Amino acid sequence: MDNSQPELIKDMNANLYILTIGMLLGGILLTACQSDVPTEEPSDMGGICSDSCYINLQIVNTSIHKTRSSIAEKNTIYDGILCIFEGISESTATLKTAVAIDQFINNPDNSTSVNITQRLAGTHSYNNKLYVLALLNTSSTGFTLSGNTLKFEGAALTGNTISQVRNLQIKSVGSIDKHVGLFMSNAPQSNYTMPEVTSTCLYDTESAAATGSRLVINVERAAAKVKVTNTASAVTSFCLDGDENRTATVHKITWVLHNYNTYSYAVRNGATAVQNWSTSITGTDIPIRFVNSGNDAFDLFQQQSYKEGDEVYIAENTTSNSNDQTQIFVEVQLKEGSFLLGDCYRYQLGSDAPIFFSSAARFIQFCKVGWKETFSRNFYNIKDKSADEVFKYYSISIHDNGNTTVTLTNNSFTTAEQTDLNNLGGVLSGLLSGYRNGKMYFTYKIRHSDNQNGVVRNNAYNLNFTTVPDIGDPVPTPIE
Repeated sequence: MDNSQPELIKDMNANLYILTIGMLLGGILLTACQSDVPTEEPSDMGGICSDSCYINLQIVNTSIHKTRSSIAEKNTIYDGILCIFEGISESTATLKTAVAIDQFINNPDNSTSVNITQRLAGTHSYNNKLYVLALLNTSSTGFTLSGNTLKFEGAALTGNTISQVRNLQIKSVGSIDKHVGLFMSNAPQSNYTMPEVTSTCLYDTESAAATGSRLVINVERAAAKVKVTNTASAVTSFCLDGDENRTATVHKITWVLHNYNTYSYAVRNGATAVQNWSTSITGTDIPIRFVNSGNDAFDLFQQQSYKEGDEVYIAENTTSNSNDQTQIFVEVQLKEGSFLLGDCYRYQLGSDAPIFFSSAARFIQFCKVGWKETFSRNFYNIKDKSADEVFKYYSISIHDNGNTTVTLTNNSFTTAEQTDLNNLGGVLSGLLSGYRNGKMYFTYKIRHSDNQNGVVRNNAYNLNFTTVPDIGDPVPTPIE
């Protein structure tokens, strides 16, 4: 694939902080009572103090760009967990307790912040610095609460450091489905991940906390959004059957992801600020590849493809290995006038410009016209035969990889003549690629910036397919 083609690039600035309890939404976005958070049966609370204190939180959207999404399904928070870490510094602090957010939140769409007065069990008796981590929309992530104990896939996390929790591999970034939501967690700020809870933010009563000093938390989605739109219509990069007066138009496009992650870290890993590059999970089974050995790429495409305008949410992929970087396969179905094209063929002879034929019959007619001048001298036994005799009976089959087999027969030919006829079919097969149902494919790498390929969490990437740049590939083809 020609890497000089335009590449998919993000459509908005990487800086985005989302309100912990919703962004730019009208009405009540969260009924996050404790029963809404995935829970297990209460366990022995051990030495956790049964007393409580209150923390006053201010959740702020500080993004320059606030228009990324105003649709409730993309921003709604259905549950939330606040995790409290204690230690002399963020790097050494360990998880002490966790609590479900337990109040209604009203966040008008003109609001840039929302306040939460949250009860924290036992935290007032701690002696070191406290740090708070917010985990939102956790139903598909493996996080659960058992009393005030945070668990991941059934294992208690009490005593874990911030780094240990950060590096947990979340198998789902969530979805926009109702009562699931897109998973969110703290967005790294400056040189730290989590805000420090100072003593001025802790209060003995809820009423005192409601009017006291507030602690700011910024969060971000673990997911990145990918979308493909189409504004291409007339095809001007090539003509049909070598006739400059005959051109195709785009009937429709569909698309799929190639090399994409479904896993992510619980919190952005390895970044000092939300706009910076981050580190994604890699492994032998991640990212997911569209092309699977032994399967028909056409069948796979139909099973996994998306329509123009569909939005897909995936995990970050910032690998430097070019073979594993996330790519988009765009399928373009062509038509001429109001008629869809059937099986089409790309003919390439040496350094000559390729010709795109709208049917097998059109290609064979081209071969007949050029029989004497182009081919006959290379086939001694049939060089004196007419074009009609040579191409009297033909068939062209298209294979799963886009290669073709051209078969030529004439029962009146001798054995030697039929051998040359078979050899001619082999030569033509090597010069011809097949396009099923007038469909061709283009591949683009997702670019996070002008000079960096990759997908970063909490960003939106949009490919606007504006034109058919040339004759595409006959099957989805990764960029190596």
